[in-house]
Amino acid sequence: MAEDLDAATKLEIYKLVIGRYKDLISEKESRSISDLRQSVSPYNDAIRKLRDPMLADMVPYVFKAQFFTAAQRAMAYVRGIRTCEFAFAFWMSVKEMDALKLGTAMDKAILLAALLRSFECEDAKVLVTKKGAAFVKFSWNGAQYLFAAGRLRVQRPRL
Repeated sequence: MAEDLDAATKLEIYKLVIGRYKDLISEKESRSISDLRQSVSPYNDAIRKLRDPMLADMVPYVFKAQFFTAAQRAMAYVRGIRTCEFAFAFWMSVKEMDALKLGTAMDKAILLAALLRSFECEDAKVLVTKKGAAFVKFSWNGAQYLFAAGRLRVQRPRL
């Protein structure tokens, strides 16, 4: 009968396994442009399940009158998800992020863009810098907004 391993020893074993197979994990976790576009789809069932409670008190939802309130709720939700970056390519589904309240900056940006698009914001886009930082850009009432997915604040760029 094997002895039970303590949590610290199990963690070290998991680190060894992940370190050994990180290239294989990265290869299997890569996503195509088509996969990314589908991730930002406002018609995804997981997105709808997050969107509907955010709009529950706005029935019927009127984009021109209620979008910014809905956007603020979506940004607050995404801010509540902790950011975790990995040493290899790894993405989490909307359901996984919702359950763990954890995701990469890119996954959080994709989630926010999908939510904004589900609120009828057609110009919500995920932007990625050369260094890999993820942002969500959208406009409202003539102003442009930039949400830093890896950070905890929204910036309104000065034009």
